[in-house]
Formats: sequence, structure tokens, C-alpha cells
Amino acid sequence: MPASMTVQLLMGLPGCLLVALLWKYFWASRRPANFPPGPPTRPFLGNLHQLPQSQAFLKFHEWSQTYGSIVGLKLGPQNVVILNGWKPVRDLLDKRGAIYSSRPDNHVGNDLICPDETHILLAPYGPGWRILRKTVQALLNVRAVDAMFPIQNAEASQTMHQLLHDPEGYYDHIRRYSTAVILSSVFGQRGKDFNSPKVRALYHAQEQFTSILAPGATPPVDAFPWLRYLPKSLAGWKEKAQTIRAEQRELYFSLMEETKARVANGAVTGCFMEEVLKDQEKAGLDDEHVAYLGGILMEAGSDTTASTLLSYLLGIISNPAALETARNELDGVCGTERSPTFDDLDKLPYLRACMIETLRWRPVAPGGIPHLLIQDDHYEGYHLPKGTIVFANAWSIHREQEEYSAGDDFRPERFLNNQFGAQGAEDQANDHRRATYSFGAGRRVCPGQRLAENLLMLNMAKITWGFDISGDRREIDWDVKTGYTDGFVFSPKRFPVNITARSDVHRDIFEREFEAQRVVLEKYGD
Repeated sequence: MPASMTVQLLMGLPGCLLVALLWKYFWASRRPANFPPGPPTRPFLGNLHQLPQSQAFLKFHEWSQTYGSIVGLKLGPQNVVILNGWKPVRDLLDKRGAIYSSRPDNHVGNDLICPDETHILLAPYGPGWRILRKTVQALLNVRAVDAMFPIQNAEASQTMHQLLHDPEGYYDHIRRYSTAVILSSVFGQRGKDFNSPKVRALYHAQEQFTSILAPGATPPVDAFPWLRYLPKSLAGWKEKAQTIRAEQRELYFSLMEETKARVANGAVTGCFMEEVLKDQEKAGLDDEHVAYLGGILMEAGSDTTASTLLSYLLGIISNPAALETARNELDGVCGTERSPTFDDLDKLPYLRACMIETLRWRPVAPGGIPHLLIQDDHYEGYHLPKGTIVFANAWSIHREQEEYSAGDDFRPERFLNNQFGAQGAEDQANDHRRATYSFGAGRRVCPGQRLAENLLMLNMAKITWGFDISGDRREIDWDVKTGYTDGFVFSPKRFPVNITARSDVHRDIFEREFEAQRVVLEKYGD
């Protein structure tokens, strides 16, 4: 073959490869046969051009109104299915959990920020995840969680004290509480106020982490892997991810090392991290996994609890009758001799309905955490190919029109006569159904649900019992697009609210109870 022809062939090879690559992505961006219905696609992009950079769950909900409870999308070549009803979530994630429990590739989360499967939320379904899950479940068993009642109650007493003396700072007081309880429960340390360095550091790390992992927050590097090789000068998200990793890792390791040092000096609090360190070798966990395990427990319990408590305040402002009903129930149990305690919580069915309704009305992870289908599956006549990413869109699940009357309204009474809050009588078809999908579904459901509900119920009870809560509805931004933060975990932004003690009697009780709890707080370095 003449040399000139060889040169021409070599020069033409890149073009041929490019054409082949484009052809591959063109066909891969088309909808598979018998795939669930969804919005029209564009060549190469699929539906990527329609995905918003934040609060994608609202777009998913919009599509559910047109295409139904199962929506199929193409994010470039990636198949994605959005489950917008509890029945497909039950049938797929709960009943077929063996094939729907993995996580999709997440270059930003798993490679740049949390490599080596250190983050249980993002780790694929397999031996590494099972070790982490087993460790977490052992830590969060009923006895261990309930053993944390004293510090949870003490921190709640401090929060009521702070609300008495600085009601305008309610936003930070509530956020401090949720972080301080998790900090003491996991690491045996305190965050005395919101400006405590560790409280600030945790919130900043968490906000950065959840924002970069939200759908649409970064280019579709998992759908188009070649984007991973862009230089940092063209990929600002790489530098942001590395900064988040450095900040996150420094915080988690410092907390772990401080716990080690305290234990070595004989200062034991009974916190979760002490148990992890004691069984570290037996569990086969290195320091990286131990540090992140503790950090992840804080992530899961801090921002999410605060978000729900803040949403509860919005809920009772929107529906003052709910506040009055809950208060009457509390007065019947506690009177004016004391504020509510953990022993009272099982006697408060309406307040529990308020909690579940808050989780329905404003789920903290409204779009859900993505699951990965590990083999071909068929459901309701649809073909779901192996590798499909599946979202359980809690925002839509909690607003199914045939299930929830006035789903956009805060109405706790819907959960009094039906454990699922649904219209009509319960029947056998409700097997495996969950009262709320705020904690996920399937084998990846949040193992800390009991701990979270304890924290929510105690604080909702004390706030409702002791304070008058009101606000001018005209001054509050009720639109979640603008009134809530971005990220896959979202929370109300600051809103105007009036918080005052119901009476001098209630004020005095809160003051006395806080003073009595100082002995508990001192154990954690008050």
C-alpha cells in the first residue's frame, strides 16, 4: 500500500471513530422498546435539555400529570424511570429489592468525594455496602437509640430555653438542636450554640455535598463518561468536588480522632462512635470507613431533622386549627405541671399524625435517592432494561390525587382514621405500603427512622405545648421553588414567625427544666 494512502487512512481514522461514537450515542439516546411513557426526546440529549438544574422533583411531578405513575426518561444514553406512585414503589423497590437495591455510577460522589465505597448512601449493592449496613443497623437498634433519650431531652430543653430568650433566632436554634443531638449521640461531643465551630462546619459540608449531588447540578458525567476527562479549567465542578472532599474528610477524621483520644483518657459517653471503634477490627473497617460512617450518621440526622421541624412550623401556621388540636391533646396529657417527655409520645395520636403529615407535605428528600436495576425486568407491560436508574419521587407519591384529598394542604387529620393518610378504608392491597416515603423504600430505606421520629416527636411536642406560634401568611413565601433551598435534601429558607411562651407558667417550667438538664449536658462537655 502506498505510503500516501496509509497516511490518508490514519488521518481519516479519528473522523471514523467520531462518527461511530456519534452513531452510538444517537441510537443510545432513543427510547427502548416498551419503555414507560415520557416526554419526547432529542437526538443525543434524550431529555437532558428538559431537566432543571435544581428541584428536579417538581419537573418529575409535572410529567406524572401527563404520563402517569411510571415515567420513562432518557438522560443522554442513560435509561431513567421515575416512580410517582406508592404501588410501583412497593412492587419494584420493596418486593423486588434484590434487583433494585444498587446505586448508579456517581463519578462526582463516589470517585471525587467519597472513593472506595466509603459513603453508605452512594455505595453499590454488594459486600462493602452490606458491611456498612450491618454496622449501622447494630448501632441503631431499638435499645441503643432509646438509650439516647437523656441527651436528646436535655438538648430539647436547651432549645426551648433558647426560643424563650431569642425567638427571632428560631431558625438557627432548631438547626443547632438537630446537629447537637447527632453530634453528641455519634461522637459524644456538644454543639452548645449554632456558632459552635463543629456545628457550622457540619452544616457547611452538608450543604455543599447535597447541592453538588442534586440532579442537574453538574454536567451529565455518568451518562457521558468522556466528560470526566475534561481539564479542570473547563470543569469547575471538579475543583468544587475536591474542595468538598477535603473539607468533609478533615471534619470527619477530626471528630473520630477526638473520640479516640477521649476514650484513651477514660472519658466514655456511650456514643455510637465508641461502639464502632471497639468493634472496628471485627467489622473489618479501616479508619477511612469508620470516619465516614460517623460523618454519614450526622449527615443523615442533622439537616433532615431540622428541615422537618421547620416545615412543621410552616404547617401549623398554614393551619392554625391543627395547632389548637395538637395543643389540646398535649394539655390533656401534661397539663401545666411539666413539658412533654418521651414517656408521653405514645399517648399523642394527633401529634404523631402531625409528624407524618409534615413528612408527607414536605419530604426532606422529595426526589428520592436513585436506585439501580441490576438485571432486565418487566412490569405492567413495560420493559425495564438492566442499568436503568430508578427514582421513587416522594413529592408525587405523597400527592397522588386518588389517595390524598387536597394534597398540597397541611391536614394531619388525614392520618387519624387511615395509617397511610389515604382516602377511603384500608384494605389488604396495602400490604408492604409505607405511611411515608420520606425515609426511602426497599433495602436502602433509612435505618435511622426510629431515631429521627423520636427527635421530631419530642421537639414538636415541647414546642406545641409551650409556645404560641403564628405568622402573617402574606409575608411567607409558600412556593417551594423559592421558599425552600436547593439540593437533593431541601429545607425551608428563613420565614417570618412569631414564637412566644403561652404563659408565665409555661415559661417557668421551661426555665426549671433547662436548669435541671445541665448535669446531663455537662457530661458531653457543656
